[in-house]
Amino acid sequence: MDNGSAAPSVHAGSETKGNASERLGLLSRVMHRKSARFSFISLLVIAVIGIIGPWIAPHDPAKSYYDAFLQGPSARHWLGTDVIGRDVASRILYGARITITVALMAVGITFTAGTLIGVISGYIGGLVDKILMRLTDILLALPAIVLAFSIVAVLGPSLNNAMIAIGIASFPGFARIVRGATLVVKSAGYVEASRSIGSPHWRIILFQIIPNISNVLIVYTTLFMGTAILETAALGFIGLGAQPPTPEWGTMLSEGKDYLDHAWWLVLFPGLAITFVVFSVMMLGDALRDMFDPKTEVK
Repeated sequence: MDNGSAAPSVHAGSETKGNASERLGLLSRVMHRKSARFSFISLLVIAVIGIIGPWIAPHDPAKSYYDAFLQGPSARHWLGTDVIGRDVASRILYGARITITVALMAVGITFTAGTLIGVISGYIGGLVDKILMRLTDILLALPAIVLAFSIVAVLGPSLNNAMIAIGIASFPGFARIVRGATLVVKSAGYVEASRSIGSPHWRIILFQIIPNISNVLIVYTTLFMGTAILETAALGFIGLGAQPPTPEWGTMLSEGKDYLDHAWWLVLFPGLAITFVVFSVMMLGDALRDMFDPKTEVK
């Protein structure tokens, strides 16, 4: 009996180690993809810009140059100036840190709440699963961006509230995805074997369920990052996110929309910044999905 009990545990451990080695092999392969390499390098550059942006900005983003109202791109102001003479290039560099930080914190809320609810719901099942999933269904009844608008409208417009709103609005969909992945892993032989030898539930969740759904967590966290950036910009655009004079990309779009006919640079360059970051994140998410899903992987 002792030998029979030990065997499943060894099998579970070896299978987990095998999955880990496979992931490392796939990770090295994904860097050979042009799209993955491009998106990874692009995001690395954006992250560096977000960190050092305040030091490399050519001007103070809040300073008004009274001799350069609505001035187009020039040698002095590379991307032009806004309606009160502030340098657009400097504001975009400062805004990179703000927009990406808010999006990262929002994704952190989505990841933590979604993973916790999804894993508990899928693993425990029964009444707990029904209650948690009905609560998520209530939140899913509204589109995420509409729910985020509603939450910020209640809490008040600010960057912190925008971060909280985006995180709360996005986690129900993430929880649904995690629950589905947990149900698949829950029925695996090594999980049943661990349960049969009396392993505590918390240990099974931490060391067998979560490591074996990490592929799903990585891919969808990356994809949710792109959505969070768009929602951060959207909240700023309608005045529910960053408040002036904070140089946030969505707020910059909002400030420039009334001058589109004769000051195109006010919306073009912030819009390009948002598009480039979201495009890079989505490309990386697609590459990771192909890497972890053998059905879509390009041979």
